[in-house]
Amino acid sequence: MPGEATQGPDLSNVQLPNFVMPVSSGRVSRPRSALTPGVVTTTDANVVCNMPAHSRAPGIPISTQTAVLTAYGYTTPASQHKYTLDYLVPYDLGGAPTQANVWPAAIRGTGFSQKNQTDFILRQMVCRRTISLAAAQESLEADWYAAWLRYVVATGHL
Repeated sequence: MPGEATQGPDLSNVQLPNFVMPVSSGRVSRPRSALTPGVVTTTDANVVCNMPAHSRAPGIPISTQTAVLTAYGYTTPASQHKYTLDYLVPYDLGGAPTQANVWPAAIRGTGFSQKNQTDFILRQMVCRRTISLAAAQESLEADWYAAWLRYVVATGHL
């Protein structure tokens, strides 16, 4: 009924994570799923975990860089300098070196640095077998920022 006093749910037996939300400035840099859905070459954790950590991804050809930046609308040098191209699913988590797996991540605000933290933690988790490779890849493809909050922030890996 309008004007009737209500109370929130009973949370007395609910275990809430103990973390402090990090301060972020600006918008969260996310890829557009229509342009960068993410592409993987393997879902075999043994293949990924036998690669050296931080394996160097193949360089992104200039033609692919130009195509990605143009598709995202970053056609001027001033706009392009605000971003760095990154793999949505990183090479050392089975990501493919293709245009559909590359996006412009913001250098400032919440973007490139946080995404790299997430990639690092997810690789550790995959190789320690605490998460499947497919689940790690899917979490990045669905929303890397949500993966950062879940696997980096909420677990205290900041």
